Amino acid sequence: MVINASVRVGDARPEIACAETESCSYLRALSTIEHIAGFEHTARNYAAAASHCREQGCRAVSMPDAGTPSASPTPIPIPVKAASRPPRLTAFAREAQTIPFIRSNLIDITSDHDGNYVERRALKLNSLPTRGDPLSSLYRYWGDLRAAGACQFSSIDTVPLTRAGIIGKLHVVDVSSGDPEEFRYELFGYDVPIGRYEAPRAYPVAIMADSVMRDYNTVRLTAVPRLHRMRCGIGGTTHHYTRLILPFLDKRAQVTRLLVAIREEAGNGVAVEPGD
Repeated sequence: MVINASVRVGDARPEIACAETESCSYLRALSTIEHIAGFEHTARNYAAAASHCREQGCRAVSMPDAGTPSASPTPIPIPVKAASRPPRLTAFAREAQTIPFIRSNLIDITSDHDGNYVERRALKLNSLPTRGDPLSSLYRYWGDLRAAGACQFSSIDTVPLTRAGIIGKLHVVDVSSGDPEEFRYELFGYDVPIGRYEAPRAYPVAIMADSVMRDYNTVRLTAVPRLHRMRCGIGGTTHHYTRLILPFLDKRAQVTRLLVAIREEAGNGVAVEPGD
């Protein structure tokens, strides 16, 4: 979402104009989360505010400590030679990707004959920064819910989510069927450099779909959060992000929903155009 700010004379606070062509993605995401949690009245209020966002000023940044949503990175074409393995990085790309990996013995790399690849590194949850990180804030909030015996999605409060600055980078996944082929997205993050899909199995590249379904299913079966550093080359675009998967239970203590959050790293969403 693009936000424009202007200050009116005599007004102590800037007027924030939402430049969404339709209703506000930020507020629609909050409405969806409230709907899934079962708070229909609040969901309707967010939905109504989203539809009037452009006329009345964007409320997304008026909430206390809310993170301002930003537009997804624009893909940058980088000519390289075609290869069936991860492309060799240019000097520019090497310089751009300065965030170090936290090395782990738990690494999984898959590739296909079309040059796509998925690299997953399992990270320890205590490797998250102690402060100033959206994934860390979200994990601490989930831990508080679990400690209070309230690890159901109906216990979700959107205020901590907005304070974490994670709205737009969140997926909510319905895993109640128990069959990974039937997992579906109830909310798909709007502020990520990838098209929206209705279900993990709908990813057009099989190795990506299989990887996502396997990780979601592992968290469903174990009820234990998972943290991964992801590096992928999918359909000519490189992706580099850290992903946190959090389980939520139903009244029978079965995992039926997952909250998935990502933190984009340098190089995420960069398009790679193969040469001749």
